[in-house]
Amino acid sequence: MSDADDRFLETLARELAPLLGPRIRLAGLDLERPRDGWVRVVALLDTSGGHQRLVEEGDSVTSVAAALLECAPVERLADGFREIVEPASIERRTPVSR
Repeated sequence: MSDADDRFLETLARELAPLLGPRIRLAGLDLERPRDGWVRVVALLDTSGGHQRLVEEGDSVTSVAAALLECAPVERLADGFREIVEPASIERRTPVSR
């Protein structure tokens, strides 16, 4: 991978983090060029439901980045909804006696 690709991934990670929110951790980003004129970016996320893999492909790094930035808030909402629907994944706290 080139230095430009490394810088692109670093910038994308910084842009994704606030969109994913505090409960989803971006575990990794990978840029692949499977064939001429084609780009694939894989984002690995640690969510309340476990590990998730987002894959976006396109003909340019900017189009792939835009697609990932667009779906990040959706993943954040899905994770929050999962916490509501699957309360067993939420840490149980002992009630405070008064």
